[in-house]
Amino acid sequence: MHQVDFTEAEAKKTRFKDCDLYMSTFDRTNIEQADFTSAINFNINPSKNQIKNASFSNENISGLLESFNIKIKQ
Repeated sequence: MHQVDFTEAEAKKTRFKDCDLYMSTFDRTNIEQADFTSAINFNINPSKNQIKNASFSNENISGLLESFNIKIKQ
């Protein structure tokens, strides 16, 4: 699933199981209650999308912080 445009999409409760979301666009997207726990390579700005109760894993949480230029060190 590379380069998918989810702009203004209703993806509420969607399960992104084992999805590689490289270069995909999330802008004004409703992903409330969506499951990203096994997704990779996404870049989602929490301030530009509805993400209430969405699920992420410790391994992919950086995909929520890239737009803020925040670095996570392990």
